[in-house]
Amino acid sequence: MSDCLHCDIGELIAEHIKNAPGAVDLAEIAAMIAQALGEFILSAPDDDQANLMAESLITLGGTFLDKPEDAQRPHRAH
Repeated sequence: MSDCLHCDIGELIAEHIKNAPGAVDLAEIAAMIAQALGEFILSAPDDDQANLMAESLITLGGTFLDKPEDAQRPHRAH
């Protein structure tokens, strides 16, 4: 584990894809990631959940729309 949760999650996903037998269902992986995020948001106090979901969607949209040309994508921790 590193000091960067973003990097650790990315490495875990890449390892899961690399070690998957046969064809990889990216939609299924995305659904599992979304479910984990939803469960994380639900673990927060009720008053914080809407803001956490909004921040998550803002970051998802920004990451997707602002995708850099090179493989090194910036994130909040760096």
